[in-house]
Amino acid sequence: MKLTKSIRVAAPIVQALTTTTTTTSAIALSASNNMTSGSPSRAHVSSASSAQQQQCKISTKIATTALDKARALELPSREETLRRDQKVYDFWNHNDELLEDAWKEWQATQDLPKLDESLIHPKLRQVVDDIWQIVQESSSNDFDDNTVAAQELVLKELFDEVAPGVYSVQFLDLEKVHILRQWFDAAAESGIPIRPPYGIVLNRKGFMMDQRSVGYWAAPDFQTFYKDILIDSYIRPISRAFFSDSILATDDSESFAFSIQYQVGGDESIRHHTDASTVTFNINMDAEQLWTGSNLYFWESLNGGKRYTVDWAPGKAVMHLGRTLHAALPIESGIRNNIVVWTMGKDGGRGYGGGPLTSEDGKYHEDYQLTRQERWNKPEGPTQKPWDRWSPF
Repeated sequence: MKLTKSIRVAAPIVQALTTTTTTTSAIALSASNNMTSGSPSRAHVSSASSAQQQQCKISTKIATTALDKARALELPSREETLRRDQKVYDFWNHNDELLEDAWKEWQATQDLPKLDESLIHPKLRQVVDDIWQIVQESSSNDFDDNTVAAQELVLKELFDEVAPGVYSVQFLDLEKVHILRQWFDAAAESGIPIRPPYGIVLNRKGFMMDQRSVGYWAAPDFQTFYKDILIDSYIRPISRAFFSDSILATDDSESFAFSIQYQVGGDESIRHHTDASTVTFNINMDAEQLWTGSNLYFWESLNGGKRYTVDWAPGKAVMHLGRTLHAALPIESGIRNNIVVWTMGKDGGRGYGGGPLTSEDGKYHEDYQLTRQERWNKPEGPTQKPWDRWSPF
């Protein structure tokens, strides 16, 4: 069963009643009198003498903002989450809009550094900025294809092919990674229910990051960084340049993302699998290497064959087609934090060839491949609801 955003019912919120006293005398609260068909009433104190009441200070705090209401929610249990109980699906679907509003209110209470392109490693940022500048200065009828082609070669020189069809690059600026970590750490302490990703291994510690997922991290400034910078400015055009024979515009129009944390005694590894993506872009977001083990493992083909071990390093990113067979080896010590971003077509569609547009090896014929002008083109589709709501998990 997939989580969707089709259910938009505001869940009943149990108002948080907080009572403080200045006496050790027992006070019985009549819970049955606390709630009416409208809003909750004040707590009624019963079986207490007037002397005791004078000694008692009773204060009631009712959750009135979306942030307060979100913090008052009772999460499904770990056991219910692990067995994919219907209660879990109902919880996230019913409270989806409330949580979105809560994240907006939460951000307004924070004093966090700005998330912008300065987090990208300077060498990569300069090359990509140069390409976008050329694109912006070119007209649709006078596109500078030769210059963009030359810059794509410069871009590719920044990447290492660490396994067949698998590329690694220093993606984040190590002097700025702490800014991204600061955002994630602050969000983890927000008190807002966080829905962990559990598609491949259940209940990993992390965030759902894309708005197609219920329970996603809806802080507006983070969403702008994620969609406008990570996806539209870097991941989508870069992957199109590297996999030009495997991606049409209909194969990567949508995105999906989550964060994941590996640690001994927690989520330690992921067994071999392929991704439900056209392209996977896996980014480490640690400022320094405080872990051992936890390497990636890639196979030569879906049928196995030669295996390649890929080491992680702080701020590094690994990019590959989703159909590439891979695994995360066990972490031996410390903690590793990553962001995993997928691109895909509508309703999870993936090209990978097939049909009259492809050759015998499953790749798109050259005549059908995206031009450089099409590769370096930001989507103009809707940025607000409704959108394609299909989600892998």
